[in-house]
Amino acid sequence: MNILFTSAGRRVSLLRSFRSALKELNVEGEIFSADAGTTAPASFVSDKNFKVPRADANDYIPSLIKICKENDVQLLISLIDTDLGLLSENKELFASIGTKVLVCDKATNDICFNKSHSYTFFKNNDIETAEILNDSQISMLEQQDFPLLVKPWDGSCSVGVNIARDKEQLHFYKKHTKNAIVQRLIVGEEYTCDAYVDFEGKVRCVVPRKRLETRAGEVSKGLTVRDPEMINAVINCVSKLHHAIGCMTVQCFKQKSNGKIAFIEINPRFGGGHPLSIHAGANFPKWIIQEMLYGSCDANFDDWTDDLAMLRFDDEIIVPGEKIR
Repeated sequence: MNILFTSAGRRVSLLRSFRSALKELNVEGEIFSADAGTTAPASFVSDKNFKVPRADANDYIPSLIKICKENDVQLLISLIDTDLGLLSENKELFASIGTKVLVCDKATNDICFNKSHSYTFFKNNDIETAEILNDSQISMLEQQDFPLLVKPWDGSCSVGVNIARDKEQLHFYKKHTKNAIVQRLIVGEEYTCDAYVDFEGKVRCVVPRKRLETRAGEVSKGLTVRDPEMINAVINCVSKLHHAIGCMTVQCFKQKSNGKIAFIEINPRFGGGHPLSIHAGANFPKWIIQEMLYGSCDANFDDWTDDLAMLRFDDEIIVPGEKIR
């Protein structure tokens, strides 16, 4: 069973987890990676790597189709937001050559990618969330209404996210942030929850991870927390998304003021901190491969370790310069 990861980037640990899952299940197969650059670390832990055009290029999908055909790829998994919608539009094309794309449908990707759409989804389903302010509300703000959050509706990895503490800062950040939205600031403990949705669309596992420390928008220190209230809230939230599949990475806060859980965004893909959930026993790669091969998996809500910490550190991959030129 050959698996191709697009936008492999720095996801070394995740690729290794899929290789380990193949070995555990005694399944032959190779791990491939594709990236627009030549210096993605994950490229050098895959069995074969491919340089492809950027996701916004006209020949991006044709290049992936060619790779899948020539290398008998049964499963394609994207690791970045920007090509999820495009892949969802073309999943039938991939299916016609025998490649399953692990991707939600276009409507769900649109909800998750656009944070304004996410806000509407949360409100329409009575899910606690941080309010997004319209221009009229912004014009009537007083100092007691601050601080507020300014961020791009299409952002990721916390790029362009700023806290405005007064009107002057608010206008500055709005002016200098492309596709800016203004949001109420939630104060509390921040969590990222990994939810596994099986191929029938049923949530089969949720692992809340408390974010202890982040670096460049990605968790560097985290802790698994078995919080039944949060788990149930995530099940309710993800179950409202049509045709969700695979790993859904849900970000939320346990609010300091009232203890309620408020959601801020959903990423329909593996998040950067997912290795903690896998090490805790929530073996998403194994479950995905089981479903591909047998039509079912042994995913469950219980077989993962509570109070397990992940403490990340820098590592390096050394290669000849000619391999990145």
